[in-house]
Amino acid sequence: MPLILKEGLIKKDDLIKENIFAIDNERARSQDIRSLRIAIVNLMPNKEETEINLLKLLSSQVLQIEVDLIRTATYKNKHSDSKRLEEYYKTFDEIKNDKYDGLIVTGAPLEDKPYDEIDYWDELKDIFDFARTNVYSSLFICWGAIAALDYFYEVKSSLEDKKIFGVYEYENNHQSKLLDGLDDHFSIPQSRYRRLDKDSLPLKDLQILAENDETGVSILSSYDARFVFNLGHLEYPKNTLHDEYIRDINRGLNTEKPENYYRGNEADPNDIRLRWQSTASIFFNNWLNYYIYQETPYRLDEIKPKKVAKFGGSSLASSQKFEDVKKIVTTSDTDIIVVSAPGKRHADDEKITDSLIHLYDKKEKLSILKDELASIKKEIRELDTSIRKDLESVRQRYLDILKELGEERLADEVMDSIDSIYYEDSKDIIVSRGEYLNAKILASYLGYEFVDAKEIIYLDGDKINEVKTEKAVNERIKPGKKYVVPGFYGNSNGEIGLLKRGGSDYTGSILASSLNCRSYENWTDVSGVMDKDPAKNKDAKAYKSLSYSELRKIIDDGAEVYQADALEPLIGKNIELRILNTNRPDDEGTTISD
Repeated sequence: MPLILKEGLIKKDDLIKENIFAIDNERARSQDIRSLRIAIVNLMPNKEETEINLLKLLSSQVLQIEVDLIRTATYKNKHSDSKRLEEYYKTFDEIKNDKYDGLIVTGAPLEDKPYDEIDYWDELKDIFDFARTNVYSSLFICWGAIAALDYFYEVKSSLEDKKIFGVYEYENNHQSKLLDGLDDHFSIPQSRYRRLDKDSLPLKDLQILAENDETGVSILSSYDARFVFNLGHLEYPKNTLHDEYIRDINRGLNTEKPENYYRGNEADPNDIRLRWQSTASIFFNNWLNYYIYQETPYRLDEIKPKKVAKFGGSSLASSQKFEDVKKIVTTSDTDIIVVSAPGKRHADDEKITDSLIHLYDKKEKLSILKDELASIKKEIRELDTSIRKDLESVRQRYLDILKELGEERLADEVMDSIDSIYYEDSKDIIVSRGEYLNAKILASYLGYEFVDAKEIIYLDGDKINEVKTEKAVNERIKPGKKYVVPGFYGNSNGEIGLLKRGGSDYTGSILASSLNCRSYENWTDVSGVMDKDPAKNKDAKAYKSLSYSELRKIIDDGAEVYQADALEPLIGKNIELRILNTNRPDDEGTTISD
């Protein structure tokens, strides 16, 4: 479809040469269709070259397009004929009340210059604001895109040391009509020092359409398609990058050859690989067709600025409030509404958001408790397995003893006693079962009578009540009979209670004292009380005799040869204590007496 251009803007021969189909206003008015109105804000120094590049892409469409060229009045261009600009370009003041289907803002060689130092920055900001209100869809190119992103969204770009320069490949994610019809991979020329990366973008407002690691983000748009940003140069003809390269070299710039541009290694203008022309044609066609022609109102004066209204929680706290909002919205023609959750309906009410926060806090706590419970259940299973394993080890040790002694008749009793430990919670009962079962087995093996320590050994805390114990011992232990008594525990208020570690020494001493024995033998794994630690000194020797005071001193110095509390019952009745070795019964051992 043709472009409607002011007669004389471009020579007819040039239009024919570049295949730009153009008609004048008189011919256009004779046709019964509405042209699309496109404004081009040309910020490039070489106006004519940029005009040709963009108009060629616009004229290749099937749509009839009326083009207005816009210049900035606050900047005097040194590279173009000022009379030509005045004749064929309009200033912003001339079009600020007009409406356009589309707007194109070109790039400019201003990448290293702060915005507030640009002569026409204030005028350009007015044009950006104009795009919000008077244009249906705007396309910003290269520096124009970078400046617009900064103005609209406060997106900051980074200034690179090395120029992003060449033809780069991008992957089509097929998520936007703007790229409809392009292959899975397409190429875009780039010529800029500014780079945008995904992390710097407000992705709630902008959709990334093309990016790669080499160039960063290249194409993006607002979700409503009213703003399109292309940091590349799809409008470039074949030789532009080459001409820029030669120009940079002539200026003494350290510019590297454009990447992926020449077929060979030399910067040969006859060896350029053109591979973005079809992408450019499809891109501009899609922008004009999908983003403008199919969406823009037939009457341009119906293009309205985007109007957003936000209603807080108090404004939407009840159904009556919803009705009030509807009246406001329908009378103000609001495009987009932002809402908060329902607020308080009265002073004692709670905001829905606060309720949901409290709900989340409870769910978070519940989740933590569930995790802890799962962890506890797992630990319970592991501990239960370990307990059963330990019980099996204890059970098997006793069963081995019974088997080797030929006392298998006690197996059931031993098994029952060990099985009961699994269901027992009392530490004293659980720990005392070792002495209890050993005494049972030895009594059976020797043919002695078993007497449970609980029947005769009475405790006050972890010490023996000698008076009650002596009375119980003499009532239960009969002269002429033989007994086996477990050590280490006794009767504590009717329940089993443990003595201190080594308490079996105490049990033996109190029995010897209660029965007024002349001698008490304590059999262990050493041949008496040694003068040195036998585990560390091979030449350690046993004392043949010691006084109780000498033994007490040895115990106080840290030697674990006898429980200190167990000496008192023996000393009180002048009972001789003999420390003997079960493994070497013929050794004399150590005799302790006063």
